[in-house]
Amino acid sequence: MGVIGPIEPQEFLLTVKRDINCLSDNDRAVRRGAVVKLEKTLLSGSKAPPDYVAKVVLEELHKPLFRLFADQGEKCREVALSMTMRFADLLPVQDLENLLPLLLAALLGRFRSHPFPEQSEELRLEALRLLNHLFDVCKERLNPFASDVLDALSKALTDSCPDAKKECCEITKKVSQYFDAERVSRACGPLVGSLLANLKHQQWKVRRATLESIGALLLQEAPMMDHMEDVLPQLNLLLSDRTAGVRQSLAENLERWLLKGLSFRPPMSFDDGPEGFDKFESRLVLLLLGVAADEEAEQVGAVALGGLERVAALKHEVLLKRAAKEREREEAKQKAKEAREAKAGYKEEDGVERTNPRCQDPEVVAAFDYTQVLPLLPQPFQGRLPAPLTTTYVKFHLGTILPQVLTNITQWTTDIREAAARLLQVVLVIANKQIAPYLDAVLVHMYKAQADDDSKVSQTSLLCASMVGTFLGPEMVLEVVGKQLGLKHEGDRKGTSFDELWPQDRQGRQTTRTVQDVLAGVKTFAATTAESRRQVFIVLARLLHPSSGSSGQFRRPLSKQEVKLAIRFLEEGIRSELLPAVLAATESLLKAGEDACIDEWPRVFDVLLRMKSGEECSAQTVDANIDHLAQLLGRSRRQLYEEHLRSRLLDLLHGADAVLWEDTSPNRHILETLLRNAGPAVAEHVGSLMPVLARQASPEDASAAARVDLLGLVHFLVNEEDEALASAIQANSLALLDGVLLPNCSWRPGQSNGKIRRGGMVCVHALLRRHLVPSTVLNEVFVDLMPILKSCLDDSWSPDNRMVACLVLSCTLTDLQAEINGEQLREVYPELLKRLDDSNDKIRVAVCEALDVFFKCLPHNWSRTLYEYILRNLFVHLDDPNPEIQQGIYAVLQSAVHQDYATFQKEAQSAVVKSSHPRLCEELVRLADSLQKVAN
Repeated sequence: MGVIGPIEPQEFLLTVKRDINCLSDNDRAVRRGAVVKLEKTLLSGSKAPPDYVAKVVLEELHKPLFRLFADQGEKCREVALSMTMRFADLLPVQDLENLLPLLLAALLGRFRSHPFPEQSEELRLEALRLLNHLFDVCKERLNPFASDVLDALSKALTDSCPDAKKECCEITKKVSQYFDAERVSRACGPLVGSLLANLKHQQWKVRRATLESIGALLLQEAPMMDHMEDVLPQLNLLLSDRTAGVRQSLAENLERWLLKGLSFRPPMSFDDGPEGFDKFESRLVLLLLGVAADEEAEQVGAVALGGLERVAALKHEVLLKRAAKEREREEAKQKAKEAREAKAGYKEEDGVERTNPRCQDPEVVAAFDYTQVLPLLPQPFQGRLPAPLTTTYVKFHLGTILPQVLTNITQWTTDIREAAARLLQVVLVIANKQIAPYLDAVLVHMYKAQADDDSKVSQTSLLCASMVGTFLGPEMVLEVVGKQLGLKHEGDRKGTSFDELWPQDRQGRQTTRTVQDVLAGVKTFAATTAESRRQVFIVLARLLHPSSGSSGQFRRPLSKQEVKLAIRFLEEGIRSELLPAVLAATESLLKAGEDACIDEWPRVFDVLLRMKSGEECSAQTVDANIDHLAQLLGRSRRQLYEEHLRSRLLDLLHGADAVLWEDTSPNRHILETLLRNAGPAVAEHVGSLMPVLARQASPEDASAAARVDLLGLVHFLVNEEDEALASAIQANSLALLDGVLLPNCSWRPGQSNGKIRRGGMVCVHALLRRHLVPSTVLNEVFVDLMPILKSCLDDSWSPDNRMVACLVLSCTLTDLQAEINGEQLREVYPELLKRLDDSNDKIRVAVCEALDVFFKCLPHNWSRTLYEYILRNLFVHLDDPNPEIQQGIYAVLQSAVHQDYATFQKEAQSAVVKSSHPRLCEELVRLADSLQKVAN
């Protein structure tokens, strides 16, 4: 109720005394009515001076009001909390400070134990807001109650209400602002644990608020040193938080911690291990780099990179100040020494004069030109290239950071591997040339990562390889790759030396060098298996030259010595399972080396020829690389094949006429590819080629695959439309038939041998069809050829063999018309007559053509009995139901009539009576009669 007219404080107290006493009444309704009435009288509807109200609160009201925090009536508790918050603004701070023990005891008791005494979620939130308001009013005056407040906050953070959690986080920020750091550090262990548990809350606003409160709490030196070890492992989980705002907050807090930590006084160190903030600096930098590698480049990654640049600049300033202080200390020592010497009258001898390395200003790495690698840079660096100070700072921590990154890139979880691959990319961009001492370990993990099942990890690792190849000198990269392939470096090393990677420090007459153990935790790698070598060649392709799709006009200037070394790697990798990877490396070498590859083009062509000869690589890709090589040399592809054939064929064939090539040897494929593409240049080498073909296609010990390949090569050469090559084959036809074709045409058991025999016969037919076998040679090999033909003609299982044998026999008779004798013809005719009864009509037609040639070869004094026998068989087949065979037999009989007119007329007249086609027989009778008359 309001107050009318002037009134003394004591009188005002009497007006509210009864309501104050009712606050302790046993009746809940009485207490509720009293507290509501007091709220109107003292606050909402009061016209009394504020000092009167303050006097009432301080003298009479505060104790029963604070007891209402635990009242059974929810309305009483609610009004009591509301009144207390307003009284906190009304009371002088000094007077409020006197009430803090009772107020905090009553307030904190509502949520300091489990289960919470305050069951209402809304009232717990109001209690926390009251506590937050007390911090705003009292500030440092709450410091004596730090342990109680921190304990209560640790319990309140377990509240299921998200708003209560966020309110606790706001209070925690003020705790770090107003409480003594040492007091907080001793008592905030449970609070830190509760905060860390909330980092996994489902609401991102709670997670961000929790992270910001942790950031503020650990911003002081004592809490950071005591509790950072517990916090850091939980921060790693936030790198993969699903909300970009949380990850951005992480970057901001990491930056603040680093900036604050660098201002701490370095502690006294009594061992070799890091002390003070140095224990956490590298781990915080690693986390900050992890945020810089975030997929949200604009919102998160750019923030982290900006923070890293500011931290690097401050670190440089700190080191400069430390160096300046050390110089001042050294100057003071020197002045004191000079004063002692002046007083004593003699100069002190203290041995060799040494320079304190801590007096030297920190070295800043040279700025790196990122021009050539711009297309390879990840998004955070588009338009924002690393500064030299940033590179220097990361280099300082590289020995600690890099092993953890490389370890994670081979972890089991896909998310971890993807994040580690992105992080490695960021580290490489910032470190640029400074990655050189760690090249061995980096390459080993790139080999493994590029074979990852996850495409993101694989592609990112290849981009990393492209950047490493761009940042570092080619000879250094090739030397490390060679060592991992198990090869020794040839020649004098002229690239980056050991001294350049780990420079020596001379102090007086003492020289020291600190060598970093860059492979600690990484076992020595050696590419001994096919899979590991394949991985090396895939990465080598990117080391030599970035992928064409992202590199633009990039060109690596390789020296001739470097090209030789790279070609040596390629030659070591010529195995069927490695060819695709070696092809990619060869393509990169040609793009990178260009003019430097000209002197070594035969070796490069050898490698490409091996790829061309197999089915493992794309023929189009290999041809494109051969064309590129030809373009560098100013020649055509055919000219390369021809010149290579002239210069390297003898080396390829050396000893091949005596020693059989193994099936795994690429020589056969190389020879075939070379001969198929060299064109007319093959002609001059046919003579030296025949013994090699004979040995490598020997049926006695050569594999079926080798024999098939070489017969295919022979067929190709025989059918080439080149006069010089045809003449060379004709000149060496005897060696080709005796050494290569006839041995492979002989019958041997087995299905593969049947196919090979058919292939050999096809080659023989091609030779004869193109008239590449002189009649003298054919007559010489006829003795060996005839048994083979008989065998093929009697091959009941293969119509193809019988057909090709008929064709070969026909060609043989055609070429031997002048030289063949009667005895040879006696061997031929039975086989021909048998084929007239063949089940395949096409073979019977082919036999008719052979018989036509047979009669043209018959001498005039040949056996009449055999002649009559053959005619009788032919007249029988003249009645064949197949018109095509009828016409074929009729043509044969027309040729046969010239041998003996009388005998033929006699046999034809006998056939007229028996034949189903007497008209044809009568025509033949008339033909014989007319020819006989002309002859007489």
